[in-house]
Amino acid sequence: MDKNPRSTLKKCRRVLIKIGSKVLNTGKGLNNRVIDRLCDDLSLLRDQGKEFALVSSGAIAEGTAIMRVKGNGVTLSKKQALAAIGQGSLIRAYTDAFRRYGYTAAQILITREDLDDRLRYLNIRNTFTALFEYDAIPIINENDTVSVEEIKFTDNDMLAAMIIPLVEPQALIVLTDTNGVYREDPRVNPNAEIIREIKDIRSEDVKAHSCEAGSMGRGGMQSKIKAAYHASLLGIPTVIASAYVPQVVSSVLEGKEIGTYVHPRKKGKLTQKDHWISYVTRPKGRVVVDRGAAAMILGQGKSLLPCGVVRVEGNFQAGDPVEIVEEDGRAIAVGLSNFTTEDTLKIKGANTKEVFRIMGHECDEEVVHRNNMIVKKELLS
Repeated sequence: MDKNPRSTLKKCRRVLIKIGSKVLNTGKGLNNRVIDRLCDDLSLLRDQGKEFALVSSGAIAEGTAIMRVKGNGVTLSKKQALAAIGQGSLIRAYTDAFRRYGYTAAQILITREDLDDRLRYLNIRNTFTALFEYDAIPIINENDTVSVEEIKFTDNDMLAAMIIPLVEPQALIVLTDTNGVYREDPRVNPNAEIIREIKDIRSEDVKAHSCEAGSMGRGGMQSKIKAAYHASLLGIPTVIASAYVPQVVSSVLEGKEIGTYVHPRKKGKLTQKDHWISYVTRPKGRVVVDRGAAAMILGQGKSLLPCGVVRVEGNFQAGDPVEIVEEDGRAIAVGLSNFTTEDTLKIKGANTKEVFRIMGHECDEEVVHRNNMIVKKELLS
């Protein structure tokens, strides 16, 4: 029996890859050598039956280079314009590189709001499914042209993390400008030790100093580790490796000791729906509960009943995510409400029989059912 955990990577049929701006941009434009080399590698693996989706940053950086914009003091509207200018060049580079091998690149631009809405979220998943049926290679980026600062993804590492359930890969590969995760900052200590294997990110003393965010990108190594944790929660292994290693994806999928390998969680994996509730969609309101209700939720894993509701905040519809908090403001869970804000206010504090009388018809007994609730202690802080 092969005890090397990386050996499982050999069996991966579908892989999600993320590559960042710092790798893709030379400061004077796209690094076509990196793009061509990556596409060469992926195309040869496609010939073997592997499937890929690629989260690629670089639109704003490319637009900045094309328009010869200097400095960091660029307004949001101009950043959005630069994204529009650069995105065309970015997707063209991938299209041309894959076309040499007879493969088709498909552009998908996603906003944070697209993933917030359950219907749009599931429609994106259906699109990915159809693209794989067409043997296309999805190239994904945040739609910076329409995204506003308040609701943007933190960075494309988090975009990759959030679409794992949509792509349904067997592994996540994060390509960066360093060889992996280090125990110390290798820029300060050239002899810094690389961490080859992370079994549990929560307990591992990972000092991820090796790739801080720069002018060409928003994400540092901490965001890559957080993306790996999302993958782990979903039962997916992650490899964080250097994009400059020749045939890096092939090497990773051969089980070679490239970069840092992050183990998937074996027990307590999140379902796709639980991941969406926990990490992807954002609460539309808050339901404040009394001590008794909090104890039932935290201690016994019970649903939230109307009798335990003390106060309601926000404006939500039935099916929207809400945060469940104690009276002191401590958040204890997040879940999908069975009622609107208005109806929750009507039935708060009522027992089940009273709820039916107040509503005037048969309805759900629970404000939030346990099957649609994730307790905070189960989540990454």
